[in-house]
Parts: sequence; C-alpha cells; structure tokens
Amino acid sequence: MAMNQVAVRVSILEGPWSAYQGLVDGLRGEGLQVSSVSRDVRTLLDSLGTDPPQVAILDVEAESDATVGCSVNEGLNLLREARKRRLEVRMLMLSAVSAPEIISQCFEEGASGYLFRAGLNTGAVVSAVQGLVRGERLFPVQLLRNDLEHPPVAVQPSSVLNSLTQREREVLAYVAGGADNLKIAAHLQIAERTVKSHVTQLYRKLGAENRTQLALRACHLGVRPPADL
Repeated sequence: MAMNQVAVRVSILEGPWSAYQGLVDGLRGEGLQVSSVSRDVRTLLDSLGTDPPQVAILDVEAESDATVGCSVNEGLNLLREARKRRLEVRMLMLSAVSAPEIISQCFEEGASGYLFRAGLNTGAVVSAVQGLVRGERLFPVQLLRNDLEHPPVAVQPSSVLNSLTQREREVLAYVAGGADNLKIAAHLQIAERTVKSHVTQLYRKLGAENRTQLALRACHLGVRPPADL
C-alpha cells in the first residue's frame, strides 16, 4: 500500500484483453494514477515523451491475432523507439505470446517486465508495476524455468562471482537492472566500447548467449541492480 500512496503513474497501450478486463479502472481502484490510455503505438509513444509515467503497460497480441489491437512486433518497435529517444520509462509487456525468442527480444529491446495474460488479474499487474518501480525486472516463470532446467554452470554462485573482476561485477549488476551499454558507460564513467568488452567477457564466463540470459544468470547468482538505476 505504501507504493500506492505515492501515486505511481502509469500509461497503457490498451488491447482487447485489457479492455475486457477493465484494467484501467482496476488500476485506478488500486491507487495507481493512469496518466494516459491509447490504442495506437505512435500516440502512446508521443505521450511518453511529453508526460512520462514511471511505467508503461503494453498489452500486445500475437501477429495472427492482431486484427484488433497492437501486435507484439508493434510493441517491439515501440520499445526500440523509446530506447532511441532515451525515455526513462519502465516497460511492462502483457501478452499471450510465449515464444522464448520473442520474449528475449522484448528484453533486448528494453522491456523491464513480461507477463503472460493467462490467469492474470489486476492485482498481479499492480504487483508487477510496483516491482518495476522498485527497480526489479520481471521474467516470465516459464523463461526462468527453462533457464533453471539448463543451468550454464555447475559450480557455486560464489565461485562464479569470484571469477569476475570487480568491474565485470559492476557491469553485470547494471545488466541485471536492464541498463543498456550507453547507460552503463555513463553511470560507471567509462567508454561504451569498454562496457562492450566487459559484456563480451561476461557472456563467455557465464555461458550466456544474449543479454536476457545474462540478466537471468545474474538473478540466479543473487546479483541485484544498483540503487541508482
């Protein structure tokens, strides 16, 4: 309730599911401030630039179901454009799409959370929004389960972390928080190419194939995002 009392501001890209669920009224009933609602990607994106909320909720459809509402690819385009504009807004995806490659791509493009809509209710969305405001990243349970079923390393977390340099641990913490290389470079006051080099070493040492897997590895190792994110 404490988080609700500070009037967390959210914007919504509304789709058929969120409209049917009455998500806007539900969030307001839980104490969140809904600053804008749109069914058009461009309109929502413009509103994020002029009156940015803390969290944007993107309710997107699979390509085959997107005759009404925005498709997951349109959602990905929104994420790319938001990152290009360096908008400081946490992005929460709501979708029925469960393909790991699509989910990973969403995180690669800047999503902070991804929830499957099956069985989802307003309370779960509120909890997710509050988690994102606290700086958490929310991965789908299925994605976490797949990663746990195929662990990259068979040694203790402390051993893995001890194999990293201090700077690599710092970079890993920012990756866990969803920061891109440019933002990490700014926070650590180092060159972006240096960050890329550290990330490459982290891929190798932690057995990750992409940035989403790297963030998952960080979660498994108990690495928390920095407080300044």
